[in-house]
Amino acid sequence: MNDTPTPSQDSRIAFCLEIGKALHSFGTPAHRFEEAMQRLVASLGLEGDFLAHPTAFFAELRSGTRREVFIVRAEPGETDLEKLVSIQALVKEVIKGDLPIEEAAARVQEIVARAPRFGRALVAASFGLSSAMAARFFGGGWREMLLSALLGLLICLLGFWTSKQHHLAQVLVLLAATLAGFGGVLAAHFIPHTAAFTITLAGIVILLPGLKLTVALREVATGNLVAGSARLVDAVMVLMMLAFGVALGRQIAMQFASAFRESPSIPMAGWTEWVALLAAPLAYVVLFQARKRDFGWILLASLVAFVSSRLGSAWLGPELGAGLGAMALGITANLFGRKTRLPNQIMELPGLLLLVPGSIGFRGLAFLTMGETEVGLQTAFRMVFLAVALVMGLSLANALVRPRKGL
Repeated sequence: MNDTPTPSQDSRIAFCLEIGKALHSFGTPAHRFEEAMQRLVASLGLEGDFLAHPTAFFAELRSGTRREVFIVRAEPGETDLEKLVSIQALVKEVIKGDLPIEEAAARVQEIVARAPRFGRALVAASFGLSSAMAARFFGGGWREMLLSALLGLLICLLGFWTSKQHHLAQVLVLLAATLAGFGGVLAAHFIPHTAAFTITLAGIVILLPGLKLTVALREVATGNLVAGSARLVDAVMVLMMLAFGVALGRQIAMQFASAFRESPSIPMAGWTEWVALLAAPLAYVVLFQARKRDFGWILLASLVAFVSSRLGSAWLGPELGAGLGAMALGITANLFGRKTRLPNQIMELPGLLLLVPGSIGFRGLAFLTMGETEVGLQTAFRMVFLAVALVMGLSLANALVRPRKGL
């Protein structure tokens, strides 16, 4: 077995492995990864089989009587939609014969190593903006929105700092949750009519593994049992660390605010929710490192997901309503991909952020840590049911409107 191609090997094989490492580094789900790679090798006149794991992938590539097996270690990174578009355009050039494969393999490495379009300042601001908008979606008022934005900004800066401290990077989730729990209680203690739990939940909204949970269940549903199970365990572990960190932070804050009592927030006018819905895509463009020209598509995806899930909730209930929202989003994303020849993820990922059940799962674990076992278990079951509804909605969308073939 090999883990990297040698110069004497078929340049097509080297190119396929570089593309595989790039797709894996962008966090591509196993079912999308394997399907894309199968189509790529076929277009290059090769035969191959692939097996994706969250931290590596196996590739068996065949050319005539020659057969080689590779194990490629590839840690998943952050989603970068602009780089994904660049990879897709490069593959098209290779298939058309407009770009030599040897040069294309080198360009793939350049694309992966390219600095993100948006720097740390904009990313930090987007963390704050997404937390503020999440606070509004969770029913918070302007106090919760401002405090959640500040908390989200601090957590992002903490992430930047721990990324340079390897011994702390593995406990970022725990540190961020502790900060959120601590900050939420203190803010609510000193500022009247402020909901501590809303501030805490909105502050860590980007860390919630709802999207990861949905992807895991979708991988399981498509037969990728190993990758889906591993990603599912990872999502549950992140939720547990968040719940533990928040409980720890709240208990520490109680030492300084012993008389603290949870109070409800002052609701805002209904129209402000639509303002939040229009502002949230601005943060998604930066957080997913999308191209500026894709803002309109991301906004459309957010509107489709939000409106269809609200209508579905009023008709079928919140869980099945979310499934209807996922189906509408999936159909829209598939039509977008077929029309523009761009990756469906440009619309699908941002839209799913408004539907994923991470906040519900966190609430369930939070109830468990506070001793409310029955409510916690009911909420956790609701999280799983909601995630399954999303997966079924996306699967129905693919059945009704077939996604575009290709990367």
